[in-house]
Amino acid sequence: MFDFGDRARAPQSSKARQWVEVRDWWSHSVLLTNADTELYGKSTGAGEHLLTNLRRAIADEMAAEILQCSFKDFLDHYSPWRVPAATVNNVYRLYVEDQRNPPLVKKAEQDHEATAPIDWVFADFEIEPTKSTSSEPTVFKDLKDIVDVLREQKAESELAEIRRTPLLCYRDCPYEYTASEISGTNVRVDAYLTEHLDGQSENADYRDPRSKRVDLADVAVAAEFKKHLKDKIHNRHQLVADASQILNNDPRRTWMYGFTIENTMMSIWYFSRSHTVISAPFDFTKDIKSFIHVFLSLMYATRVEIGYDPTVHRVLDDQWIRYVYEVEYNGETRYFKTLETLYTSRVLRITVRKTRVWKAIEVEGYDDKKFRKEKKGGKVVALKDYWLDEGSKSEKEILENIFRSLEQAKHKPTTFKWAKSEFNEKFLRELLEEERYRKYFMGIECDTVLAATKPRLPSAQPVPDILVPEENTEPASVNRTTGSMQTTYSVIEMAYTIHQARRGRRISLNREYRTKRHHRLIYEQVGCPLLAATNLSTSLQSLTDTLIALTLMYIAGYVHRDVSTGNIIFVEESNGTIMGKLSDMEYAKAFQNNESSPDPKTGTLFFMAIEIHSGKSIYVPPPRSGAIRAESPPRTFKVPPPRNVVWHNISSEQEQEATSKRKRPKFRFSHDMESWMWVTLYILSRRVPRRDSGQHNGYRDRFFDRVYTNSHVPTDEREQVMRMEEDEFQSFLERHFTPAIAGFAKHLAYFRRELRLSYLDRARLDDMFNPDTYGPIYEAALIAFRGIISLPIPEIKFDPITKARPPSPQPESQLKRQRTHEEQDDDDYAAGTDDDIPVEGRPVRKQPKRGRMQSTQAHIIIS
Repeated sequence: MFDFGDRARAPQSSKARQWVEVRDWWSHSVLLTNADTELYGKSTGAGEHLLTNLRRAIADEMAAEILQCSFKDFLDHYSPWRVPAATVNNVYRLYVEDQRNPPLVKKAEQDHEATAPIDWVFADFEIEPTKSTSSEPTVFKDLKDIVDVLREQKAESELAEIRRTPLLCYRDCPYEYTASEISGTNVRVDAYLTEHLDGQSENADYRDPRSKRVDLADVAVAAEFKKHLKDKIHNRHQLVADASQILNNDPRRTWMYGFTIENTMMSIWYFSRSHTVISAPFDFTKDIKSFIHVFLSLMYATRVEIGYDPTVHRVLDDQWIRYVYEVEYNGETRYFKTLETLYTSRVLRITVRKTRVWKAIEVEGYDDKKFRKEKKGGKVVALKDYWLDEGSKSEKEILENIFRSLEQAKHKPTTFKWAKSEFNEKFLRELLEEERYRKYFMGIECDTVLAATKPRLPSAQPVPDILVPEENTEPASVNRTTGSMQTTYSVIEMAYTIHQARRGRRISLNREYRTKRHHRLIYEQVGCPLLAATNLSTSLQSLTDTLIALTLMYIAGYVHRDVSTGNIIFVEESNGTIMGKLSDMEYAKAFQNNESSPDPKTGTLFFMAIEIHSGKSIYVPPPRSGAIRAESPPRTFKVPPPRNVVWHNISSEQEQEATSKRKRPKFRFSHDMESWMWVTLYILSRRVPRRDSGQHNGYRDRFFDRVYTNSHVPTDEREQVMRMEEDEFQSFLERHFTPAIAGFAKHLAYFRRELRLSYLDRARLDDMFNPDTYGPIYEAALIAFRGIISLPIPEIKFDPITKARPPSPQPESQLKRQRTHEEQDDDDYAAGTDDDIPVEGRPVRKQPKRGRMQSTQAHIIIS
């Protein structure tokens, strides 16, 4: 997710190192117990790193997804609904003819530099905020009176004629902190639009009547204000962070709106999973018609138009806030109440898949306490909620296509010609003939397709510098007397800005900003991601079963494109055994044996194949026709003494720029298998504890810290692992594995040799797109893992991923969403996120006990 390049060369001040730590921690996932979830950052002596500390990080991650259009285009295309011009004019007259004292508006003299038609000005803003001696909250508190007029009877009557009623009201809250179901929230929105706060909404969504804070669940439209125009970047950071938190943590939100004001200039924002749009600013104090138009479109919108999902309901169940999801399938609407979180992507960006997986139970409904009644015959299931590009096939459709291809494959005499091992051929043939291949994938009971984001308007263009502060500037309105996080971490923020500038990071302007479509499905079983495994046996069983699933996909002619610890699920079967299953098939695709359409960078950075990660091919074309392609000269890899370790960047800026001009490699079967290898090495090198200590162990950790990074290009250390010769690789693993599993090294080296040869020893480019040429990789992997599981499997329990952390302070309302198992960063890189992995020393919660699923198996069963 974050591209820090050579971490050893990052700015060396303590503040700068702390900033890098905050960003680096955010790139790692979190395992949870039944306790509530920390939202952002880790615990330190000074307390938690909270949302305000990450505003710059959020802005940096979202810079590439923000577009800008004219104010008129925004109202025509992005506003919740199009307000008729006649209605705007009629309400405008109400302002002008209003007889209250003091008046709402005053006659204004025409300014020869004004760009808006000026007849009237809001009386409370006759003096510009920047010229006012009052505090910022005092200056903008009068907005409430101006906006409230739009809810008065005369205005309502005008809107009633077009069958619109007010949904939202304005609330000013500059001094109030927010409350959230997820702890770690320390933001303060200056103002917001919300539904009536008295009782439940018509949608039966629960509200906590006892909370004295601003509940983020009630913030329909967020607003941030600054007196001075030079504070516009800081103001935008605040709103973008608000939107990121709300959209990424409230399951009911599909998109949302916001507005920013700097001095007299107002801009309207639309945030969605596809892209974010900001309108060109207008002077709200003088362009009163535009002001009216904006707030009528927001306050008189429906819940769906403003961004609430009508198929997700927030309920209170035995002092726990839960959600009831609707799933419509085959003409029937079914209801599923969440019990706990199995997985949710916690990311900085908004344009992501935003995958949530819940453990849920089927119930009678969501209203009139029906959510308390389990449906007869209902069972506990896993519910997955996510977003895909418009027109993409759903996970269920892709899985059914794979199964159809396997049905066809079992009748083809050439299906197993690549399998030289009689055991492998017999085993796989029996799977197909007996139709036992389905059990290696997460079965899907039903699915549904929901709303789509607004399509990108052609006139909306990228503005990559809209969140970039000018050099050596800081917000003029930072409160220096309160010890605010913004002031405390200004050095850290500046260090990060300088570091990014040095790296010459560029934002691609070729992005398509495709429309995103909301999807939901029900898995037949409930499982846990591989990262939640607590012992070696469970992990090996899951890896073995996933290897079989990938081999079946190869037989069907499909590539998965996102093999990671988050997509390998282990479940407890009815007989008590553990079985691994492959999930998240929504980015799987049929392999095409041509080079016509290179794939985007899809997958999880921790486990992404080097070619996909770097955007360049390892293959070097022969210098002349018919010549045997020479292997690229490997970097000399000698394990140096720990004290002499020197990290190197993967490539210079010139190499990276040249790489960007090359054609991105097409995703191939070898890339899936390389990702599976990185997952396997991660489990064996990072999760299996090594009891010996000293400098050697410290060097191993430092080396693998550089192999598994969230850098946007692969590191030298990662390429070194791939370029080693077989004996060198085996020696390397034996040196770095704990002695109890050192015997695994020769089997993994055997597989990795075949994988390496698939990149370096193909004589013709056409071989790369011939599916038959990849059979030896799968053959070698199956043989390797058969060799591993033939060894005595030691009973090794994994260490907790992190130390226990101090309890978070309880909010005033004790009502929390119950969360367990895992909350981690996720998602395909193409959609703008990473599936981030925790490492030792990073904060994660201890796992709850899970009965038999915690026990160590005595052996691994390949079939």
